[in-house]
Amino acid sequence: MRTVGLTVAALALALPAWSNDIYRWTDGSGQVHYSNTPNTGHGATSVGPGGTAALEGASRQDAAATDRGKDGTDPAAFSASASLRRNAFERDLRATEKRIREIDTRLASLARARGARAEEARVTSGVGTNLDVRSEEEKALSEERDKLVQHATEVRADAGRLRDEVTAHAGGTTPDWWIDVR
Repeated sequence: MRTVGLTVAALALALPAWSNDIYRWTDGSGQVHYSNTPNTGHGATSVGPGGTAALEGASRQDAAATDRGKDGTDPAAFSASASLRRNAFERDLRATEKRIREIDTRLASLARARGARAEEARVTSGVGTNLDVRSEEEKALSEERDKLVQHATEVRADAGRLRDEVTAHAGGTTPDWWIDVR
């Protein structure tokens, strides 16, 4: 059970790292698209974090012709990058909170069982047990829960820093499309 929990935690931490590449391309009708998968048929351009473009299959003149923000980044690319990063934070936070709820449920179940065993021991043998003694499983789950709570706090802080970055990039006001990580 502990191995499964550690595997889930490791995957939750690794998933945002897989979604770093963002691609931009223009379709036949002139519509610009953004995605985390390259579209080889339309000369996709890799757009990195912060809106810096690594040109792949697009000419430098095409990149120079796009509208740029005050700091030289493509506003649409920055918005897409920020939105994808925000969504990754949201997914990570949801998975972490789900695991915390699962651990809380298991800890409550173990505490009830420990209390029932202590009551049985008191009734049948007249000798009570110390209710503060937790099993190794309870200790391990409590430790995992503490780490997950710390991770959730860090994810919220990272999302807050991203919001500050987006607000600064938008000239001091939070854009209409921004939704805070819950």
